Amino acid sequence: MNIEWPALPDSFWYYVAFAYGAIVGSFLNVVIYRLPLGKHLSKPASHCPNCNHLITFWENIPLLSFLFLRARCSDCKAPISWRYFCVELFTGCFWALLYHTIVLPYQQLTTWHFIFAALVSSVLIALVFIDLDHFLAPDELTRLALILGIGRDIACGIAAVLLGEWPHFAETYLYFGWLPISVAGAALYGGLLFLVSFLGFVLYARVPGESFLQTARRFFVDEAPETESGMALVDTGGEGEDGSESAPPRLAFSPLFLCALSFLSMAPLIPTLSPVFLLIPLTAFFFMTRRADETPLQTIARFGRSDDLGLPASASEEVAAAAAEADQFAREAETGQHGAMGLGDVKLALGLGAILGPGLAVLSLVFATFLGATVGGYLAFRRGRSMKYGIPFVPFMAAGAMLTMCYGPLLIENYRKIAFPEKKDDLHLDIRGPKTRQRMGLPPLKPGQ
Repeated sequence: MNIEWPALPDSFWYYVAFAYGAIVGSFLNVVIYRLPLGKHLSKPASHCPNCNHLITFWENIPLLSFLFLRARCSDCKAPISWRYFCVELFTGCFWALLYHTIVLPYQQLTTWHFIFAALVSSVLIALVFIDLDHFLAPDELTRLALILGIGRDIACGIAAVLLGEWPHFAETYLYFGWLPISVAGAALYGGLLFLVSFLGFVLYARVPGESFLQTARRFFVDEAPETESGMALVDTGGEGEDGSESAPPRLAFSPLFLCALSFLSMAPLIPTLSPVFLLIPLTAFFFMTRRADETPLQTIARFGRSDDLGLPASASEEVAAAAAEADQFAREAETGQHGAMGLGDVKLALGLGAILGPGLAVLSLVFATFLGATVGGYLAFRRGRSMKYGIPFVPFMAAGAMLTMCYGPLLIENYRKIAFPEKKDDLHLDIRGPKTRQRMGLPPLKPGQ
């Protein structure tokens, strides 16, 4: 007896995308904390960094366990960073948005495209927080982004052969019938960023008495510059009012900002319900973290600060050492001695170009440059000091790429319609298709018409 299963509603796959995104987000929290410290990602098992209490299965359910535990370790009651919850929430929401914008319009090769784009976006989320914490873009993640970008073309090509969609694949994913867009995109985006990185270094990192060739050599060789006297140049930034080294300004996110991104990601999907992705975390934060000496408005104001989204509290000396090293790098970066952009950004550009292709890669770079200039200018105005070199560019590259993944094709299509409108003489061709005439209420054309 044949059993006919009912068709699953489209909304079911939104839930699946969100759930898998939240699960991946839970793993990203491990990557963000352990990878830059040189720790193994799976050994030892997840544990509290304060008391080493092993995290049980029920304490590791994305989103729900954090709320159930009231953002505290079940053993030592040490507070758990709200970063864990916010990363899981945003990753889930963004996966659902990607499914909405990539898969639904086409339903065939775009399923594979969505999977690889979602994985690349997860790599970007991890890179953003690692770069903010440590001024690092680990090679393990940038290489993974490149592998996923090229793997997208391979997976879609295999699916095209099996599904009989090769003409569509060749039109969408190949240039000249043989050059994958991942290769062309990686070459274009990576080449542009390499040029910017090299020119920025030789212009800004050059020290007095150093020739152009010597500066260019240092771009490829990791060594300290030397002055005319032969002493290494070291500039650690300014001093505070008490004579101590001033803390360098650092870009950081607040729970409010990350939850607002989650809300904006869900707005195109469920406009009337999307505010809950901001209101529920805010309500939970209010009741879980409110202090006896605080007014309600003061507690809500803390939701908009980044105090709780740095490196997790830990007794480990290597965490404090990593934070101090990042502060030192930030001081040096403000002087320009590291140039305008690191090679980690260039390596990431290869992966982003591979997943986006040349056209979307350029649009992504435009978004990244605009966002970086806007935020840098605002912070410089607020702090009264230059932020020209001290802001990592990876967060803006990630933001530009994620915006482009979702809305780039739509923006380019609308631009084409405005810049190259169809001629009025050709409009009669639009109503000759049977489906188009049916939607317009017109009778089908007779043979010969």
